[in-house]
Amino acid sequence: MKTPVKLVSVFVLVLLTGFITSLYGQIKVFDNGNVGIKYTTSTPSSKFVYNSTGESAYDIYFYAGDRSSSGATQKNVIATGTGSANHIYSFVGQAQTGANNYLYGVYGFSLSSTAISYGRTYGVYGAAGNATSGYNYGVYGYLTGTNNGTAVYGTTNGDISISGRYAGYFRGDVYVTGLLSTNTLTIRSSDVKFKTNIVTLTSSDAYDKLDKIRPTTYNLRQQEITSADSAKVAYLYDPDSEVFTKRKYGFIAQELQDVFPDLVYTLQDGTLGVDYTGMIPVIVQAIQEQRGKIEEMEATINELKKKVEELSSSK
Repeated sequence: MKTPVKLVSVFVLVLLTGFITSLYGQIKVFDNGNVGIKYTTSTPSSKFVYNSTGESAYDIYFYAGDRSSSGATQKNVIATGTGSANHIYSFVGQAQTGANNYLYGVYGFSLSSTAISYGRTYGVYGAAGNATSGYNYGVYGYLTGTNNGTAVYGTTNGDISISGRYAGYFRGDVYVTGLLSTNTLTIRSSDVKFKTNIVTLTSSDAYDKLDKIRPTTYNLRQQEITSADSAKVAYLYDPDSEVFTKRKYGFIAQELQDVFPDLVYTLQDGTLGVDYTGMIPVIVQAIQEQRGKIEEMEATINELKKKVEELSSSK
């Protein structure tokens, strides 16, 4: 027995009505054209929202809800990409229009309104590994275009205009616990335009003080640090690194501070550090002073030799 066409049409209409009703409960287009998913109350402030009213400053606003469970990683939004193409992007952020604007390709923000003593925050967290050896980058910065700037900029003091093109630029203190290596020169800015109160070193500034300092050799002392897993012990230095295993040559900061206080600095953790580069002018001045004394002695010796020869020839 054939089902009448009219009955089939009614059945399909009933199914579509139910589907649209269910869909309308999850997705809603408001009178001003804004679209909301899992949000059907007042008109969203953003053009497209998920589970939130959004904010007028953002065209698209996703809110995945509060996360309060402990012990597991909570992911609000996940975007993945697989395949065999040359470049696969799981997420793309792009901003390239408008004049006199601050443009952010990706903006990461993680901050408590008041200082707290627990948890950790990461504005941007990058992890990468197990691709072609040598080509794994947790964070990759690339300065393109023709204007000055830097691929990676770290600061505790805000923006500045950068005169040049750099792979990395840091404004503020930088701390390294491992080996800091370079294949080229390490240059310390020493242009006269950055200096004031310039005074030539004297004998009392350098030569007379060198015998008061004690050169030493030593090994670094291992330090335990707080790790992400408090049940494990973490160390500041890699015990297998040559930075830790090889002996060092230098001064004791507390001792040097008594003789050259301007070459010793108090770091942010309260420990003392030495400006070893600053010792170079002191040593150069001492060598110049010593050379002057040697030249005076040589002149005296030559004069005495001349007098001895004159006395010998007069006999």
